[in-house]
Amino acid sequence: MSTVMASYKVRPFSYTCPRCGEKYLESDADASDGRDALREHLNAEGCVIDHGTTLLAHARALAKVIRNSRGTDSGKPWPTARTFFEVISRARYFIHFASYGMSHQIIGALKLASTRVPVYGWASNVDANTRAELTEYPNEAPKLIAKVIPSDQSVFDAPHQKLLVVDGLVAFKGSANLTNAGLRKADRGLDISEVVTDYAQVTRLNNTYFAPVWRRISAQEDAFAWPAEP
Repeated sequence: MSTVMASYKVRPFSYTCPRCGEKYLESDADASDGRDALREHLNAEGCVIDHGTTLLAHARALAKVIRNSRGTDSGKPWPTARTFFEVISRARYFIHFASYGMSHQIIGALKLASTRVPVYGWASNVDANTRAELTEYPNEAPKLIAKVIPSDQSVFDAPHQKLLVVDGLVAFKGSANLTNAGLRKADRGLDISEVVTDYAQVTRLNNTYFAPVWRRISAQEDAFAWPAEP
């Protein structure tokens, strides 16, 4: 969902993501091709998506879900939470999420999805129980990588995004938190949860409101090296 800026004229090679600012340095000066080394590293880290010949069929399947959720065929729109669950259950490649507060019901759906695909995200303003569900049981959902900003830390500059991105093809944005109350308020016109299916808009949402913040929240160092050093 983003390009990588690279410099191949000097060794060791260096690479910087223009969206999140992640910097990669090649640790093996004898590598024959920095471009191949970078792709191998990103493949190993699960950062490369290969849709193959299934992209169009997958996009059509997700589009059908969104069309049905709007009541196009049945005449009765789905509750917002059902649309969330239907889309999450069809994820093939990844899920990104961000919320200010989070319900265990949503966490459960993301954990279930993480048995199939990587799930990355954060929740601000969470209590101790929610923090534990997101971070303390990694063996239950090994592909769920979640960060939390607890409410008792008086973090006044905590991220306030409410965003869900699935496979880079569908996004949910708006003012509704990923909570039962937030999604149900959206059904009553008291909150906003908008479905985005335009690929360019989904990419912009991910690269503007998720990737840079995730980089700051999750990164432990300013640069990473590959191949792994002894």
